[in-house]
Amino acid sequence: MKNFLRSLYRKENNEEMYIFNVIHTICIIGMIFICCIISMLFDNPGAVYLSFGTSVLFLLTMAEANRTLKLKRSIIFMSVAFNFLYMPFVFLMFNRNISIIPVFFLFGLMYSVILLDAKSAAILGSLELISYTALLLWSRDKMSTGLENAAGADVYTYFLGAMVTLVIVGICAGATVRFRFMFYRRTQERAEHMKAEAMDAYIAKDMFLINMSHEIRTPMNAIVGTVDLLLDQDVSEHVSDSVYNILNSCNALLSITDELMDLSKSESGEVELFVSTYDLSDLLMEVINMMTVRLTESNLAFFVDINKNIPRFLYGDSSKLRQLFVNLLNNAVKFTPSGKIILRVDYRLVNNDSIELIVDVEDTGIGIRREDMTDLFKRNETDTEADEGTNVDGSGLGLAICAEIINEMKGEISVQSEYHKGSVFTFKVPQRFTSMDTVSFIPDSHLYRILVFEKDGEYARHVGKILESFDIMYDEARTRQDVERLLNVNSYTHVFISNERYEECESILANRLVEENIVAFLDIDDNIQIKKATTILTRPIHTLNIAALLRNETNTYVREVMRKGGFTCPRANILVVDDNYTNLNVAGAILEKYGANVVTALSGKDCLRILKDQDVDMIFLDYMMPEMNGIDTLEHIRKMPGSKYAAIPVIALTANVVSGAREMFLESGFDDFMAKPISIDRMEKILRKYLRRELIVTKS
Repeated sequence: MKNFLRSLYRKENNEEMYIFNVIHTICIIGMIFICCIISMLFDNPGAVYLSFGTSVLFLLTMAEANRTLKLKRSIIFMSVAFNFLYMPFVFLMFNRNISIIPVFFLFGLMYSVILLDAKSAAILGSLELISYTALLLWSRDKMSTGLENAAGADVYTYFLGAMVTLVIVGICAGATVRFRFMFYRRTQERAEHMKAEAMDAYIAKDMFLINMSHEIRTPMNAIVGTVDLLLDQDVSEHVSDSVYNILNSCNALLSITDELMDLSKSESGEVELFVSTYDLSDLLMEVINMMTVRLTESNLAFFVDINKNIPRFLYGDSSKLRQLFVNLLNNAVKFTPSGKIILRVDYRLVNNDSIELIVDVEDTGIGIRREDMTDLFKRNETDTEADEGTNVDGSGLGLAICAEIINEMKGEISVQSEYHKGSVFTFKVPQRFTSMDTVSFIPDSHLYRILVFEKDGEYARHVGKILESFDIMYDEARTRQDVERLLNVNSYTHVFISNERYEECESILANRLVEENIVAFLDIDDNIQIKKATTILTRPIHTLNIAALLRNETNTYVREVMRKGGFTCPRANILVVDDNYTNLNVAGAILEKYGANVVTALSGKDCLRILKDQDVDMIFLDYMMPEMNGIDTLEHIRKMPGSKYAAIPVIALTANVVSGAREMFLESGFDDFMAKPISIDRMEKILRKYLRRELIVTKS
């Protein structure tokens, strides 16, 4: 019994159970008190037995409700028993004391209204009011109040009875309001506590992301920087090929790291766009390179179809757009055990300065059931693209984030799918363009004629379709005999040949072509078998890398092309500030490639000391350093006496690439932002942009 009584008022009980137990306890005590009053003041044993039985009924329903946790059933049962049985019987038994009964009616009505939900309370309360009103009207002319010829003692008794009922009703009402307020305050305190914990967790998560980005990018800076420099050296084709694979894999890892940063921000419900001008061709190459590396261990074919006429320089959020590409392509890879994945990038001209970018990601995977498509882009749904015989589950968060980003961009996303046959995800987003340049073009395309000798017929047709889009004449060879016959009949500027097919016609090609005209198609993890090939295109083949090849463009689309550097700056004094020796060595090696005089500092204090003693033309300043971070160091630099310190270009050099980091550094006063790992291309652009013109020496 003691344990039962303790369990009624535990703090662990929910609000409704706690209020129910309190009201029933008051009712039980009140009914026992009424039994005592009736015994002392009235000669009515039946009313005593009825009141005592009702108190027992209150106790039993309370015990049952606490045992089964079915409050509503117990409350309705007790409300019916009290209001429709006990109260009318008491009313009839005390025909001399009718003036007290309405107060008891109020008590019964309050019991139902306080404990039941709104709908049930309204129904039951209305029935109680109707029954009470009918009972009082029926008894108005048939029963006396007992006060017409009452003596003074009787009036006192009636008054005492009315006071007792009012006290019971008042205690119940007061206790209810008191405990409701107590639970409300407790709920508010709990909500504020949870909000504070959530904010602490959010801040901790952001700090973790920044630190994680820094810790990953710091060693990656050394790897990528060293590999980047190695690509500029005079090494063999085999070494160059392996180095390029390392660089591609590093860039893919960095892209994944960036996507994790953006994914975390989106999971917190934040979808904030940071718009700027970006190069669509560079963005597409990043995505394609990343997916190519990921697909090396799969047996999937990857095709890329890019409309060559899409405007190249667009205005929008390139980071979020990259995330859309990566999420949809990763989704396709995840649910495509075999077959192929096709990325199509097209556009529709909207007006003179804007387009609608149209992207399709098609796969031959397991498809989606029709009934699962409705909830496909909702948060907290499990991935529904699952085969009956395959245990494939996921968070479904990637597609939900895509939908949120596209909605923020004022675009739309859709899906078409046939179960067990594959899916096509399509998104369309508006983007402004800032120039009439297209993502790829080939001047004088009519001067080229190309022979295509590919290992796979479908891939050969894909390459032919690309060449046709450029109005380039081409022939397709399927056998060694076709190659020999076509070479005897026609004159070709290039031969596109797959690595596997070279051995079949090596002697023919050696006699008829100079080595610069042979272009090898390789998978990213292939070893080079073609001895004379100096140009290598990594699959997938698309308009971007074919155009770069035929224009002999200096970029990373074509693996044999080396960055030569179009200028030097031998009179430029450049200060690099970083607390990591490896980062200083990498940055110094890249700058020395341009002939710059490099000065290094390991801390913000060293930086300020060097600036007092030497004149520098540019500063690369790391952000995360002990004692004095990059922003604090920059503030001290700008406050140093002398106008030259306010004019020195200061570039933020950091591994913090969380969304919004660039804007934070620019607002803090940095002239520009360069993320680790440092790339030669990015460094060259920074030097060209911020060094004074007289310090730049153009190579002849």
